[in-house]
Amino acid sequence: MRITVTAAALLAAVLVAGCGGGGGDGSAAKTTDSAAARGSGSGSGSGPASGSAAGAPAETLGEAQLKSAALAGGDVDGYQITDFPVKPDGDSTARPADCQPLEDMRTASPDPGPEAFVGLLAFGGAGPTAGSATTIGLMAYDRSDAGGVLDGLRTALKKCAAYEGGVPARTTVAAATAPDAGDEAVAFGLRTRGDGEDAFVVVRTGATVVLFYTATGTGSAAKVPAELVTAQIRKLEA
Repeated sequence: MRITVTAAALLAAVLVAGCGGGGGDGSAAKTTDSAAARGSGSGSGSGPASGSAAGAPAETLGEAQLKSAALAGGDVDGYQITDFPVKPDGDSTARPADCQPLEDMRTASPDPGPEAFVGLLAFGGAGPTAGSATTIGLMAYDRSDAGGVLDGLRTALKKCAAYEGGVPARTTVAAATAPDAGDEAVAFGLRTRGDGEDAFVVVRTGATVVLFYTATGTGSAAKVPAELVTAQIRKLEA
């Protein structure tokens, strides 16, 4: 199945608006990365590494550097990769406030905001990923703020099981197994009542945070394709 760029733009707007894919209940979304997860016993994410990943840029990157490090068409077999056609929208409030970091990541608008942002959309064209759409957001920070974004997500996953706000329905939260990628990673799923479950993987490598947000549009639980995570982090660290 091939998704056109026009359809891609429409789906991207849906993702950022938080509508997600349709469908019924299902199990918690999990990344498909086959590597063993590092970190906490909850399985929600890998903890900070003792040092930077090999080749990880430790300095704050500019927009041009992020664009150079971003995946492009032809980098990953089976995927159509385009520029992000809409801007992140951070005007969304979660109740209770403990869940806000998760809602912020859903809208690609973490707090604090990045110093530079580059967004992509990757569409699966064949096989089990056909019809899936993955938003990829590369976000440049200083090292301390980058680590703080991941810490905030881990704390939210320990305290937050569900929240209201952001979309006109209740959203439930499920921690997932994070991939062994970058310096540290967190994974989780968000399911809004009446919709399918979207999957999230957030990876820090050096001072850069990368968001992967997958929705299938089929009603089934989404999975972040491991090949996209691997290819993007490898290119960022090259």
